[in-house]
Amino acid sequence: MGSSRKLILIATSVIVITGVGLFTWGIQKDNQNFKQQTVTPTQEPQKIEFGTKIPTDFPTDIPVEQGVTVEQSYSLNYVGQKQLTIVFPSSKTVEENYALYADFLKNKNWNISNKYESMKVSSLYGTKESNDINVTISDNTSNPSVKSQVSISVLKK
Repeated sequence: MGSSRKLILIATSVIVITGVGLFTWGIQKDNQNFKQQTVTPTQEPQKIEFGTKIPTDFPTDIPVEQGVTVEQSYSLNYVGQKQLTIVFPSSKTVEENYALYADFLKNKNWNISNKYESMKVSSLYGTKESNDINVTISDNTSNPSVKSQVSISVLKK
């Protein structure tokens, strides 16, 4: 290899390494600025347990399987927003519940921004106006009358 080719190779390497270093530094700097701008209050959210009852301000249009007993129900009150969560066993499979909630979100004009579907666990995440929803369905084979467990969390902002 000629000396001019070596010089070009070395110069190119220095430029690339410098560029990568500056790019990485820029990302780190942007992340620091982002973290400084999005500091959340250190105050813990207030948790209210509802036991087997659905919170009174849980959206009534969200489908909940008839005849089931809610296993877990609570609200988390953050500064400026509130999360409402219910968890219940279902006689429907993961696949059946996924289809039910995907159709519900679509028909009610929720913007589904993330979804995952498998035989053991599936989830949907959507937004509508100032609310977020997360539906997670997991396989439950420990009880023959229960085929899955459904967890629904709504974040009201």
